[in-house]
This record gives sequence, C-alpha cells and structure tokens, in this order.
Amino acid sequence: MTFVVRMRFLTILSLIFLLHKLSAQSDSIQLNEVIITATKTERSIGTVPMPVSVIKAKSISLSGSSRLQDILNEQSGLNVVAQINGFGNGIQMQGLNPDYTMILLDGEPIIGRLTGNLELNRITLANVKKIEIIKGPSSSLYGSEALGGVINIITKSPLQSQLELGLKYATNNTIDASINTNWNHSNLNVSLFGNHYRTAGFDFHPDIYGQTVSPYSNSTLQFQIKQDWNGKHLLLLNTKAFRENQENNYQVVNASDSIRVFGKTQINDYSISPQYKLKIGERAFVNLTSYGSIYQAYTYLNQNVSGLAYYTDSFEQRLFKPEIQASCFFNAAHKYTIGAGLAYEGVKTNRYDDDKFRTQLTNYLYIQHEFSWRNKVEWVNGIRYDMNPVYGNQWSPKTAIQWTVFPELKLKTSFGTGFKSPDFRYLYLNFRNAAAGYFVYGTSELKSELELLDQKGEIQQYLYDVNLIGKLFPEKSIAVNLGAQYDFHSKAQFEINLFRNDLKNLIETQAVAITKDLKTIYSYSNIKKAYTQGIEASIRFKLKDCIQTEVNSQILFAKDKEVLKAIEDGLVFGRDPVTKVSYLISKSDYFGLYNRSRHTESIKLFYENSKSNWNASFRLIYKSKFGISNTAGSVQGNVRPSSDANSNAILDRFDHFVSGYFLCNISISKLLYSKLKFQLGADNLFNYKDPDRIPNLFGRNLYITINYKLIKK
Repeated sequence: MTFVVRMRFLTILSLIFLLHKLSAQSDSIQLNEVIITATKTERSIGTVPMPVSVIKAKSISLSGSSRLQDILNEQSGLNVVAQINGFGNGIQMQGLNPDYTMILLDGEPIIGRLTGNLELNRITLANVKKIEIIKGPSSSLYGSEALGGVINIITKSPLQSQLELGLKYATNNTIDASINTNWNHSNLNVSLFGNHYRTAGFDFHPDIYGQTVSPYSNSTLQFQIKQDWNGKHLLLLNTKAFRENQENNYQVVNASDSIRVFGKTQINDYSISPQYKLKIGERAFVNLTSYGSIYQAYTYLNQNVSGLAYYTDSFEQRLFKPEIQASCFFNAAHKYTIGAGLAYEGVKTNRYDDDKFRTQLTNYLYIQHEFSWRNKVEWVNGIRYDMNPVYGNQWSPKTAIQWTVFPELKLKTSFGTGFKSPDFRYLYLNFRNAAAGYFVYGTSELKSELELLDQKGEIQQYLYDVNLIGKLFPEKSIAVNLGAQYDFHSKAQFEINLFRNDLKNLIETQAVAITKDLKTIYSYSNIKKAYTQGIEASIRFKLKDCIQTEVNSQILFAKDKEVLKAIEDGLVFGRDPVTKVSYLISKSDYFGLYNRSRHTESIKLFYENSKSNWNASFRLIYKSKFGISNTAGSVQGNVRPSSDANSNAILDRFDHFVSGYFLCNISISKLLYSKLKFQLGADNLFNYKDPDRIPNLFGRNLYITINYKLIKK
C-alpha cells in the first residue's frame, strides 16, 4: 500500500469519526445556492441531478486567487495542463482534453482557441460573483465544445451603488489592479469594471537567450447596463474589451540550426451581448439574446542579428449567436424549456494559405423537461438537434434523475451524449514548417497539395492511403455519472461520484507521406477511441463556527482503446534503451493517456472570524505522477523531454514519469472599518519546480493585496 493510499484511508476514517461528533451541532453548510448553468433555468443546487459545483466569491477572496487558472487548478476533478510554445494552458475535466470543455462568461462562450485551448490567465476574477462547474456531456443544451462539461463564470451585478478598488503585487514584479463601480437608481443598474495585469515573466534558464515566459500585460474593460420594469420586462446589455501585449525574445530550434528572434504578440478580444427577458404571467418566461464576439491574435518575429522578418502569424475568429428561449410552468411538478438559435462562425488566418474568412453556420433547437415529484424525485430530460452542412446533423440527448431517499441522503445518476465538431484547422490548415521538416494540411487541402508535389516529383513515399482521408466526423462521447450525497444534520456533507466517458471518432494527426528531402506530410482522420473513468469524492464540514474544511479526492483512469486492442493482440513491444532488447507490453504495464495523474487529492481549510475580521486559508493539493508525450514542444530551445523511454509511443510503467508533487497555498487577511482589507499570501509555498516538464509552475509566488469597498447606503 503506497503512502498516498494509506494517507487517504486514514483521512477518510478520521473524517467519518469526526462527522459523527459534528452531527449534533447546529451551524449549517449552505445547500440552497441557486445555479443556472445546469438547466439554463434557476434551480437550487440541492435539486440538480447532475454533478455540479459552485465556487463563490467568498471562496475566491479567501484564497487570494486573481486569475481563472489559479482557482480552477484547486478544484476537485479539474487539472490545468501546461501548453507549450505560447498557446496557453488548458483545463481537463474528468480526464478529458481541454478543448472538450466549454467556458462561458455570463452564459456566453469565450472564443479564441488557437490550438483547441483557451488561455485561462486572460480572465480576471476581480469582478466574479461565482463560477458554476457542470461535469459530464452538456451538448443537450450547449452543443459542440461541451462534450466534457461546462464552466460558467458569472460576474457581479450589485443591487447597491458602490465603488470597489483592488491592488495586488506579487512575485515577478506582477501587478493586478482593478476598479469596479456600480450605480443603482430605482430599477436601473449600471456597472463599469476595469482591470490591468502586468508581469515581468520568469526565466528558468538565464544562460539561454530569452525568458521561459516573456513579459506581458493585459487590460480588461467591461460595461453592463440593466433595466428592470416591475419584474415583467428586463433589458440587459453586456460589453467587454480585452487587449494583451507581449514582448518576445527567444531561441527557435529547428532540424539543423537555432535562431534568436525578437518581436511582439498582440491579442484583442471584444464582445457584446444584448438580452431581453419577458415574464408572462406567473408561469412563463421568454428570453431573447444576441451575442457577438471578435478575437484577434498577431505575432511578428524578426531575426535578432539581421533584423529581417522571420515569422508572422495572424489569427482572427468571429462569432455571432442569436437565441430565443422560452420556459413555462404548467404546474408545480412540470417545467418545459424550448430554445432555438444559430451560431455563425468565421476564421481567418495566414495558416490557411489565403487571406479570406472561412465560415460555417450551425442552426440548433433544444427542448428540456424538468419534473419534480413530492420533493422526492427530480428528473431532467433534454435533447438538442444541431444542423451543420459541413459536418452533418447531430442529436444530443441527456437524462438525469435525483432520488431523495430520506432528507439526509440523495442518489443521483445522469446519462448523456456529447459531440465536438472539427474546428477550422482540421479542414483548412495549410502550414509548411520547412525548417522543422514537416507540412500539415487540412483534409480539404491535402489532395490538391499532394497532386502538386507529385507533379513536381517530390513525393518519395506514401505512408497512408490518401483515399481514407476525407470528410471528418464530429468526435462523440457517451457518459454516465452515478453519485450520492449525504448531509450530516446540515453540519457536514459527503459526496461521491463515479463517472465513465466513452469517446469515439477522436481526431488524430496522421502521417501521410514523405518528400524526397525527408519532410513528413501530416493530415487528420477519425481513427481513435478512448475512455476515461474514475471516482470523485469530497467531504465538507465545519469545525465550530469559523472553520470550513474540505477534503477532495479523484482516482482517474484514461486509456486509448486502440492501444488496449493492440496489446491484447500481442503487437506492442518496448525496447530497452541500453541493451536494445525488445520485450512484450502487457495490459498491466500500460499506464494510459499522457498528461493525466492517476490520483489527485486536496485538503482545504478556511478560517473566518466575523468578530475580529481575521480570515485565513490553507490549501494543500497533491498530483500523482504523469507522463509527457513526445510532441510536447520545447522550452527556451530545450526540447521538452518525452516520457517514452522504450520507444513504443505509449505510456507504460517502464517509461520516465514526471514525479508526483504537492502544492501548498496559504493566505491571511484582515478587514478594517468594514471597508479596507489587507491580505498576504503565498502560492506554491514549498517552491516546487520542474522547469522543463512543468514550465507553467515557476516556483513560490508571494503577494500582498489591498481592497477597498465603499457602499452607498
């Protein structure tokens, strides 16, 4: 029995004993938090039959987190994955890739996934009211990109006129400053929020030209106006503008040489969302929304010595999404919701071999029925139909049920399907990296490019039947969640959830041909099947009136079904790097997919003293060993080391893993005169670092935060 398993076992036994001792006490854990993301309607969290969690503003404030990445990395079942070479860090949910999780801001999708990942650090937490997390397929309401789940960031909309100022100074000369103003008169509410973030970056290898992360700064401006007419008519307008600038100095490594370059990266992100809500009587609502967003990213690099242009990269994405939704209560037991809309998306980039917008249109319709029976049964059924002329039409059903066995015990189960349409790069990419020795063509570009190379006599060998590469199909999943929740007299709560996600039609990079000058040509095809499954458990309880404690654990298994089949057929071998002797790989040797820890644990303690106004937090997170693929990129010109020690392109027990590690985050704060708060904190207190394999973890981060809030009474 490993140390971690022993600790988990002893911790659970201790907590069960403690919960019995706490059961007679009166203070309660809140169970009536209202959420909207799970069903697109308002429901108490205690009546939602899907796996759902909420991060409230108070928890964000106590933790001292200021960017989205920081707070999500501390949540059970979520894992921030480092993405190399400037494409940002993604979030895994239940072991699924980052591009399978939809991230919303006030219910609308955030765009700008250059390589399938959304840069989490561009989202500030300074004006966030709460974050709702829905685990499992949510395509029945949200369509593509919600195959793995949904994270909805809901911003503040105070009902009182107020002014809030915040300033945080941290390691690496990092400054995070914000201002949030709100004016309220009668039924009119106007909010204006601004944030500026700046950091000098950090450098793991001072002896190498450039920094691991170059200096950058960004600014966010959000404006909201809301008019409510007696609760019957609600008019809302949300707008957001974001800009980021980064200075780049680094070393580019290719097959035969290395070049020092310098330049700039600029990111722009704009969105606007008008909304009108009509209440018809006491039982019906109609909601009209229209959402428009533009995301732009430009990179310009020049050679350090000559100053000549070396590389230019441009990317622009646009989304227009109007929708109408209607909800109706026929009686206390039945609620129906129907919605329809369209998503018109366009992308323009120099990686697509021309300078025109590629567009596609998706029309969709969804229906949902919510049934409640005697406060014993909550049953939600829904289905969505997406119509896309490029990738075909998709049905996405889902059902979820919760049974209250007795007031303290609830059983939950949900079943659903999800899908993710192939994005533009899989179809139109035309990327030639001659220096690194490879070309990548989307499926619509491949045949014409190969014919051109064939005519020139440049193809040496075909590695794959080109006729098998054609129309791509959406990636799909079937998921089951089975859980239970037990409340110990409202003083403590235990939750457990078992999950399984079966995926098919996964899009993989496929080597197609080799040119006579030994450059490899790649494209894409639906060839892969995989699954993720595991157990999530959490215990939350209060010690006295001022200490909130939370213990979380996840066990995850994520494996490639094609690899398992090959192992069964005796086709997978390893090769000893020293003796060069080959050996057969068994199922027990196969660890699973890359970038996934088998065990993730966390212990959190939050101290709040309303009398003395002292607050503190302690969060300890453990992530067990994981592997890195052989296509993980480079850090400052150093190729990120692959875990594949025996050259069989899978992760097995003979490979070199990234060791498991602990992160300890602490904070302490004091509120003065009910207006002024001082906070000191440290993230990664033990200063854990692994420069080449976990380059997004730069070491200990110390910070001080000052907040001032003035409320007009």
